[in-house]
Amino acid sequence: MADFLLLYEGGDSKWMETAKPAEVQAVMQSWGDWFKRLEASGNLRNPGAALAPGGALLTTKGSDIQTDTTMSEVKELVGGFSVIAADSLEEATDLAKGSPFLKNNPTGRVHVRPVHQPG
Repeated sequence: MADFLLLYEGGDSKWMETAKPAEVQAVMQSWGDWFKRLEASGNLRNPGAALAPGGALLTTKGSDIQTDTTMSEVKELVGGFSVIAADSLEEATDLAKGSPFLKNNPTGRVHVRPVHQPG
């Protein structure tokens, strides 16, 4: 099995602030259920986490490092990540289709990227 990084992209970064407690609880329960299924099947490596707003974007220009804490260059917000194991990209993609992120974010996307395996 190989590891695959799932990047959750395009969600509503303010949803946790505006959602009702019952909505948050239901969504968190669906994530917990999905992770339990992945763990039971041996496909969960790391449930990951949601990412908090803000941060820094570092680039090198000559010898300086430029920091942009507004992250205005980020056109598509990455809201979180997970790491799963699968025998192929196709299997990882099928597993990712069960993500609660897609059910809760109609315009959201999940990027499925293989993790480099040295060897």
